[in-house]
Amino acid sequence: MAVDTYALTSLAKVKSWLGIGGTSDDAILEAAIDRASDIIESYCDRKFKQRTFREFAQPGGERTFVLENSPIISVNTVAYGSAISFSVESDTASTDVVATVGNDGSQLRLYKVASGGTTTASTLAFSSYPTTSQLVSQINSSVSGWTATATANAYSYSLYQFAGRGVIDAPCNFEYPRDNVSEYRIDFQTGRIHIVADRFPGIRSDDAHVNRFPGGFFPVFVEYDAGFATIPDDLEQVAIEIAADLYHERKQDRTVGSESLGDYNYSRISVSDLLMARNDKLQGYRDIKVGRSDR
Repeated sequence: MAVDTYALTSLAKVKSWLGIGGTSDDAILEAAIDRASDIIESYCDRKFKQRTFREFAQPGGERTFVLENSPIISVNTVAYGSAISFSVESDTASTDVVATVGNDGSQLRLYKVASGGTTTASTLAFSSYPTTSQLVSQINSSVSGWTATATANAYSYSLYQFAGRGVIDAPCNFEYPRDNVSEYRIDFQTGRIHIVADRFPGIRSDDAHVNRFPGGFFPVFVEYDAGFATIPDDLEQVAIEIAADLYHERKQDRTVGSESLGDYNYSRISVSDLLMARNDKLQGYRDIKVGRSDR
């Protein structure tokens, strides 16, 4: 076992903090590091280690919205709109009991229940087929009982998400956000995206909401890299301390809630106790996301 790729500290640093030289407890320490990282990210409601994110944001008709993670390193696309990329139909629709398709954001799923009760499910991961032309080709060449028809090649990860949509009566269209040419500004530190010039045709007919992101359930797809290449020292220190506390907790008798003997007192640590003791250090990392949108 090793610590997670996106852990907030390393095994070596936690062992140094605890003064541990051997390796017999490495697995316990690694699990404590991963849990400490999860606790901190859940508390701060963000991811910290640099990686690629894909979001379907809901700006709600505002001019500004805030991405889930920051600081932003780069933005690959900010896109909105709706255009058909391809359609999928069942070759056995006349005898199918159930025939549905779906997209969970990471893969396409084609599901059938045949007239005799046989169930089949096929999945196509976007990591293997990052463009919809590749998805269409794979369906037509390798997925028995299904036919896909291309309309426009698109980025598979940007396809709008849904699940369990029936195709017995009609093919299912997969749509994507076609417009990525609107003019906007980015605050790389806070993750705010502000629209300057609206290029979202066909959504609004009045002038009251010109140059705003769309309201209602009209998401904006954003693919971006964000996070810290090197975790800030104060944040890493919190991860080290919480991992150390979790390690000590693991070494205690877990059937004992608390005990005392003379000047010695012991109580089991709760997650809230772990966080409240370091709240001052973590508060700044939570505050950076206050205010999810601005008018």
